[in-house]
Amino acid sequence: MALDSTVLFIGDQPQYFFDDAVVEVADHLTRTIHHPVSDERNPLIRRDRPWEHVTYFSCNSWNLRRDPDNGHFHCFYTDFKMDRERLWSRGGGSHGWENARLRQLYACSEDGIDWVKPPMGIQHEDGHDTNIVFGTEDYGSVYDIFIVDDPLERDPRRRFKTLYTRIVPVAENESRFTVHAAYSADGIHLTPYAEGPVFGRLGRERGDVTIMAFDPDSRTHLAATRHPYYRSVPGRGSLRPPQRGRPGVGGEPGFDAALGAANRQGRRRIFLIESRDFLQWSEPRPILAPDPALDNIDDAFYGMTPLRLGGQWVGFLNVFHMVSNTMDVQLVHSRDGRVWHRVAPGRPWLQRGAPGSWNEFMVTVPSPPVAMGDELWVYHGGSKNHHDWWFAGGNEARDYPEAWRDVPEVWDRDAVGYGLGLARLRRDGFVSLGANPVREGVLVTQPLLSWGDTLVINAACRGHGSLRAELLDEAGAVIPSYAAGDCEPFRGDAVEHVLRWNGRAELRGAARRARGRRRSPASGASASCCATRSCTRSACAAAPAPDGGGSAGLPLERRSDRLLHERPAHEEDRR
Repeated sequence: MALDSTVLFIGDQPQYFFDDAVVEVADHLTRTIHHPVSDERNPLIRRDRPWEHVTYFSCNSWNLRRDPDNGHFHCFYTDFKMDRERLWSRGGGSHGWENARLRQLYACSEDGIDWVKPPMGIQHEDGHDTNIVFGTEDYGSVYDIFIVDDPLERDPRRRFKTLYTRIVPVAENESRFTVHAAYSADGIHLTPYAEGPVFGRLGRERGDVTIMAFDPDSRTHLAATRHPYYRSVPGRGSLRPPQRGRPGVGGEPGFDAALGAANRQGRRRIFLIESRDFLQWSEPRPILAPDPALDNIDDAFYGMTPLRLGGQWVGFLNVFHMVSNTMDVQLVHSRDGRVWHRVAPGRPWLQRGAPGSWNEFMVTVPSPPVAMGDELWVYHGGSKNHHDWWFAGGNEARDYPEAWRDVPEVWDRDAVGYGLGLARLRRDGFVSLGANPVREGVLVTQPLLSWGDTLVINAACRGHGSLRAELLDEAGAVIPSYAAGDCEPFRGDAVEHVLRWNGRAELRGAARRARGRRRSPASGASASCCATRSCTRSACAAAPAPDGGGSAGLPLERRSDRLLHERPAHEEDRR
């Protein structure tokens, strides 16, 4: 059978159901977005040391990673010391040297739950050996730091890298903000590069809230960030316009390339930059912008965290609601890391906490989640105060005190509080396709080309429900021995389960030169499958075969459609 352009090559990579790219037919199925569940011990990190002021777990002011060698967790977070009274009486910038100090602190954990702020021997304050690791009175303030493990680097002394913003004083009421790059052997002790990073025609200028990821396909570092002139529009005289010869936002003044339409509002948007060496970066290109048809007029995209999932990407879009001065997190999806699409736009995936909680007004995810066994650990920042009212509201409160009477963080420093929280999600359980408990659900995929020779699913069935699959050839006929009746039904809840037909899991002999379909009766629980190593209940996911024997799925020569049937279950069993 000759290959043609209708066959989708998936290798051994996951096929998630964020979109309909692999779906040919879906009958009596619905897509469900699943939300992570917060840990009852939150917040895990908060201000509790005498040298800490505001532990600024906002976006992007902290960065967390897990060591692949020993499993230990490491977290950089910003301590924000601000002289609010001086800011309100004399003006200047909220982050400027004249009013504030920002430095990077370090915490570590063996299990990701109980965190330690170890004495680092780098900076001492009032007789305390602190956990401050970067940012001093001599060097200046440091913020917007994101540390990555560089798989391209061969020098172990430069294994970890980061971009960051440095703030130094230049006059009594003026600061200079410059962008720098640094490297490290351990991801903790940083050494700045002698030369600074360059961002195309922008030179050393770059927006803040820069969150990075690595694309193994192109072997390129990606960074979601802002354009330095993203708010340079009429009516914002405090922000200088682009200089002659420098690129404007979206290429033309007042034009938003992310939307393909005029935009004179200057709202926060997401731009993308790329680099091979961490020093030479591309110019920012807009990739996500608020949509007037989907978003409120005051919604802005504050920052976006890309996470690679097999061969696809999911993004955590931190959305700022300007009028309420709050933030929450929505989902976006991409198949190449460059072109992004909204998932359930306008609906938070990670929501703010209840009134009076530690994260009542803000939740942010500027650091990618961590895979832990059958779960995905979603670390997030949160606050019991609004985004900027605690430092920007003072001047306005003097003119309209009655309006600000019920905003305690303006009057009470103790009402300002940020922390680090944890929420858990089933492994790869972002999105699912599921049937109701009454009618059978059917899913037919597009023709798929894969490497493996077994079909592994991640699914959940309840009550009397079950899941089966069958293979069809090009003409739509069932392949002998691989009918739904031959498939051993799955009736459980597992993130990794190998389907079998009459005791046989291998597809190699059956699916050669065939376009396979899979049928499976199941309950109303969410489920999915793919012809790759494994599948999640929300989408197909890559994982090692159970016996460690390599990839699972269809061999390279084989093409397959998939047909899923979902058998009715009791109403109370529906997810």
